Amino acid sequence: MIKTKKYSRIPTAAELAAFTGMHCRILFLEAVRSKWRCPSCNRTAPELVRWTEIRGPSWRARYGDEHGMGFTVTLTGHHCHGAGRFPQTLICGNCNSADGAAKRKLGLPESWSFTPAEIGSFVTVAPHSGATKIDYDRARQIYDAAR
Repeated sequence: MIKTKKYSRIPTAAELAAFTGMHCRILFLEAVRSKWRCPSCNRTAPELVRWTEIRGPSWRARYGDEHGMGFTVTLTGHHCHGAGRFPQTLICGNCNSADGAAKRKLGLPESWSFTPAEIGSFVTVAPHSGATKIDYDRARQIYDAAR
């Protein structure tokens, strides 16, 4: 069997039904039950499930296939690193990472964070994908307007 390309496999309905959420189990199952959507990219919890390399030997042994690939999901409490522009909010891992990526690329202060709605205006992520597209010009406009 050939190792499946990262982000190339869409889970079947049966695979989604069997998916436990791994390290995000409680958050993921509650998000599915409540029909939660990421407030930034608007994907549902099942749409966050993606095929990728499982990191860490114990996780890989429990959840990875013979090539170390498997379905994963990441949910996180996004928070403001500075003056409290917004309350901690549950968002997907892709959108949370986009906040940091935009700040690094644009040289923005670590103590400043984009709100979930602001992230949603400069990030695009397709369902079942980890390939995040960031509009850095839009992110810069948001930062400049917020200052």
